[in-house]
Amino acid sequence: MLTTKTILASSIVLLVGSLALSGCASPPPPPNVVEQQPVAEKPQEPNPATQPKEMPELTPAKPEEVHAAIARIFKGAVIVDASRKPSFLVGDFNGDLSQDLAVIIRPTEGKLSELNQEFPNWIAREPLSEVLPKSKLLAASSPPHNAAAGQTVRFEQRDVLLAIIHGSGPQGWRDPDATQTHLLRGVVGNDLRTLLQKDAIKAYNGIKPFPTIYGDLIQQTLLGQAGFLHYTGGIYGWYDPKNYKPVTATIPDHSMVSMSASSKTKLSSRVTRP
Repeated sequence: MLTTKTILASSIVLLVGSLALSGCASPPPPPNVVEQQPVAEKPQEPNPATQPKEMPELTPAKPEEVHAAIARIFKGAVIVDASRKPSFLVGDFNGDLSQDLAVIIRPTEGKLSELNQEFPNWIAREPLSEVLPKSKLLAASSPPHNAAAGQTVRFEQRDVLLAIIHGSGPQGWRDPDATQTHLLRGVVGNDLRTLLQKDAIKAYNGIKPFPTIYGDLIQQTLLGQAGFLHYTGGIYGWYDPKNYKPVTATIPDHSMVSMSASSKTKLSSRVTRP
């Protein structure tokens, strides 16, 4: 008969044997885990709707729309010169794939002070003063400039002016946010018309010197010379083969600051005469 001591001794032996066997056995292999490599995010492609390749086709401009656009910018300080035929043109003059509007205007009677305000909402320039600084015509028509004033161009009641409203987005100059405007003095001649950029390259092929062309042109005859107004990248300049001098620098334009990605792509591939 097994005694209590014998049973206890046998249990201890079995326990020690079990621990020895478990210590000699190899540990179970780890689970087969495959490390997941991080997947690089695919860059988003630009939305074709916001990256137009050409200017949207819009309905022809109506006189009442033109008057409304001028009123939005100048608040009654000018009127459209309806005696001119045509009195307005459309085109992509600054090359940002948004339709712009060029309008022949006159100062409103009694509103000259508003047009000559020191810090207006438009960029006032006299392109011919840079091309023909010694012209007797300009000397007679241009009052002395006040270098301390925010707007150095001083308009007179008799002036015939050209306002160019840059478009905003697919609606162009009709968009309520289209307020970027250039007001040009002394550059309204005869037979004004829009000359498309691609047609300008062909029409002026072989003529040197020739300016960089950013967009469509406003072609006309001015001071007896056939030429055009063109966007220089910040302001508008006048070109004719006889009097043109290359511009070495331009002032910045607020329209360039808010330019869309499509506009920058367009300008980066701007065309010069081959």
